[in-house]
Amino acid sequence: MRDEVKTGLPRAARVTRPALPILLTGVFALVLLTVAGLIVLENYRNALKEGEARALSSAHVVAAHLEWMIEASDQALRRIETEVGDRPIDASPNLAADLLRAVGQLPAGFQYSLLDDAGVVRFSSAGGDALGSISDSQNERAFFARLRDGQELTFTRLLDNERAGKPSFTVARRIDRNGIFRGVASITIPNESLDGFWASMGLGPNSTILIIRDDGWLIARRPAATRPIDLSTTAWYPMTRQMSSGFYHSPVSPIDGHARIVAFWKVSGWPLIALAAIARQEILDQFWRNLFSDALVMLPLMALLVLGAFWINRLLYRTAVRNEELEQAVERNRFLLREIHHRVKNNLQAVLALVRLQALPVDARDDMTRRIAAMIAVHEQIYQNDQFEQVEVAPYATKLINDIASGYETPVVLNLRLQALTVDREQALPLGMIINEVVSNSFKYAFVGRQSGKLSVELGEDGDNLSLVIRDDGPGIEAFNRTGGMGSKLIANFVKQLGGHFTTHNDGGAVFSLEVPRVRAPQQAA
Repeated sequence: MRDEVKTGLPRAARVTRPALPILLTGVFALVLLTVAGLIVLENYRNALKEGEARALSSAHVVAAHLEWMIEASDQALRRIETEVGDRPIDASPNLAADLLRAVGQLPAGFQYSLLDDAGVVRFSSAGGDALGSISDSQNERAFFARLRDGQELTFTRLLDNERAGKPSFTVARRIDRNGIFRGVASITIPNESLDGFWASMGLGPNSTILIIRDDGWLIARRPAATRPIDLSTTAWYPMTRQMSSGFYHSPVSPIDGHARIVAFWKVSGWPLIALAAIARQEILDQFWRNLFSDALVMLPLMALLVLGAFWINRLLYRTAVRNEELEQAVERNRFLLREIHHRVKNNLQAVLALVRLQALPVDARDDMTRRIAAMIAVHEQIYQNDQFEQVEVAPYATKLINDIASGYETPVVLNLRLQALTVDREQALPLGMIINEVVSNSFKYAFVGRQSGKLSVELGEDGDNLSLVIRDDGPGIEAFNRTGGMGSKLIANFVKQLGGHFTTHNDGGAVFSLEVPRVRAPQQAA
């Protein structure tokens, strides 16, 4: 019965798109986005830190400017006090001229006044409209009362001086002689004096500068407030009780509702605090502009990265499809070669069956049967192990020798020392036929009529050659030589086909030695 071969058609293409490039691109993009996010966050924090530093330095500048302005005003007030001396405080022309000479040139918009001990304005640089009693003004009465009651210097709140006719604050100094209160000298500073100074700082349209009294009341602001404001209730004011300078992020301004970074700086030597408040939006506008310009660079790079990933994925997919097609072709060829060797083996088995049916001499029929069996064995070794280029010699030779030994009744001890090595498929059949002929001769002539025997077969590598030694314990080579005939001719022809050489001699029995090059020369292969 013919053996069934392992069959299997090439599997259908099931190529999936390689996920590794997409995965790596996704991971890289995620890492890039994470790094970009961290950079954006860090730049955002740096923008706020720069805003804090700018606000604090601006508050310091405002404090320095205010210190100079108050120093100049106080010196003018002291000169007024000196000029008054022991003279009565009245509206005499001589006193007015002396005051004008004593005060000198004040900044534009500054006005000075002189009040007597009853609170009547006896002289004002603003003219006659500002003269008269302050008794009808509650706010003016309050600052006058503080000086009358002993306070040496005071500052009014913003909008307290109603006579000025516009937002302003007043610096007033007590005038006394020998501990007796004689009147008040004051300088009114318009709120608009901050406008030019604010514009020179370039803080932004929604930013502001402020001056507050140490008790928290607003005395000046740009832009001007429309009502007196107590800032002692704000979140940043308690910081002024503990530090001489600092900053605070104000989410909502109590005056106009803007979110700002508020920095404060105490004015040295005066009960005043200078503030610079920069709108957060103006600080972040530059940050967003920088972010937009960075995005114009990063987004195209990200797009190129994604396109590159898809392009690489497409190339890899095409390569995978091509590899799959090649694998299918190789599998198809392997299947066809397996089928060819299987059919050759089956055909040889059919020939073997026909030989056994022929009326031939027993020895000739047995020899032919063994030779055909050797051919069958090599094809069986090839297709069963898918060894189409190289054939493992050891299992092939073992099968041949065991099959020959099973055909004889004489019990022979087999000593097989076969090294695990492979030979070219074109060398496998001649080598198997040589083993078949030599071992068959040993069984026919060395062990005939004996109760037992020994046969050893050694196969291994000797440098670049393959070495085969077959030894029996029979009568020797003379009996072998007397046989002559087909077997000897086949051995000689197969050795020649392999490009090797062999020798025979006696050493306690017949010894057959064969040397075959592992790699055949091209002309030998032809």
